[in-house]
Amino acid sequence: MPRAILVPVALAGLLVVAVAVRLAVLNVPGHDGDVMVMARWAEAMARYGPGQFYQHDNAIYPALLYAYWPLGLAFDGQALTLAIKGLSIPFDVGVALALFGVGLRFGAWRALAAPALYLFNPAVLLAGPVWGQVDAAGTLAYLLTLLALAGGRFGPAGALAVVAALTKPQFGLVALPVAVVALIRWRRDADRAPAAWAAVGAAAAYAVICLPLWLNPIAWLSRVGGAAAFQPMSSLNAPNLWGVFVGYKVPDEGFVWVGAGLALLGFAAALLPLRRRQDLAAVLTAGIFLVFAFYFLPTRVHERYLFPAMALLAPLAVTSGRVLIGYLLLSGAFAMAMLYALVSTTPFTLPEPWEGLLLQRMTSVGIGLAMMASAALLVVMLVRFGGAHLGGPRGSTG
Repeated sequence: MPRAILVPVALAGLLVVAVAVRLAVLNVPGHDGDVMVMARWAEAMARYGPGQFYQHDNAIYPALLYAYWPLGLAFDGQALTLAIKGLSIPFDVGVALALFGVGLRFGAWRALAAPALYLFNPAVLLAGPVWGQVDAAGTLAYLLTLLALAGGRFGPAGALAVVAALTKPQFGLVALPVAVVALIRWRRDADRAPAAWAAVGAAAAYAVICLPLWLNPIAWLSRVGGAAAFQPMSSLNAPNLWGVFVGYKVPDEGFVWVGAGLALLGFAAALLPLRRRQDLAAVLTAGIFLVFAFYFLPTRVHERYLFPAMALLAPLAVTSGRVLIGYLLLSGAFAMAMLYALVSTTPFTLPEPWEGLLLQRMTSVGIGLAMMASAALLVVMLVRFGGAHLGGPRGSTG
């Protein structure tokens, strides 16, 4: 078979197998509460339409309402539940195709390896079709924002950053590198166009998504703030700094601002790779570091918030054996953290004695330490070696 045909056939086969695996696990018990809430949103969108949705229900994920809407129109009961759990599948395929496009610059087989690392990552499977969440949607918008930014396309980058934020608020962190690179261009080249185009793109995306819902920015931000204050705990099953050293679901009144301060410092440090470089390597690295800072440093973090790193690290992992090892270690530990969250909060079960062992405090501490050590090693490796692997001259904007 000619090479020109072999690669697309291999990619298609990869996607078919990945989709089949996801369909096979849809019936595995996941987070019934989350799925019920999303099914309610789907039914409300179907019954009232976007213009009256917020008169009857509430959601801080307005962009996702448009994905739930056709599901509410088409399905009911158990069929709707399965459709909600399967909603991550098309977004997983989208992430895989984007990773394939990035990987093509390294050769055909590395281009196939990048989406494979993501598609068959156990944490990705657990968070999506098993749990029932749609973190893949925000991850796709996050990744596409960084790719647009690295290519110097500031209008699409600004628009996609808003889409990411409106998909799930934590994905809105990707707006930070967009703003930083635009300001660098303004200061270095006296070029205001990048900032202007990013602002226009952001405003257009907000209008397209939120005007039909009659959702103004202040109302949306108020809902986001209410959600953040809803569970004022040290860690919501995320084995981060607070989950390891304080414990899960401990009231965080005495140290919430310490965590917030650490997070702000982490965000500032995460953006440092952009000072001298704005190529794909630096932009992806900054995006990864922002995810790490948000997951490991503040309080009130949910177990799934590390999810975007599973996609963002994949192109770097296929170009460096050291980064690949770090990626596999982090992925394994993150999958264990996801298993802990599923077993402790959902109907999902494991055979004994594995379930009892997983739920022990020392196990969660060990998982957290392994995740933090893997993330720290990846930070060191990406700072020292990451820029050499995705190419691009120093100071390049794409």
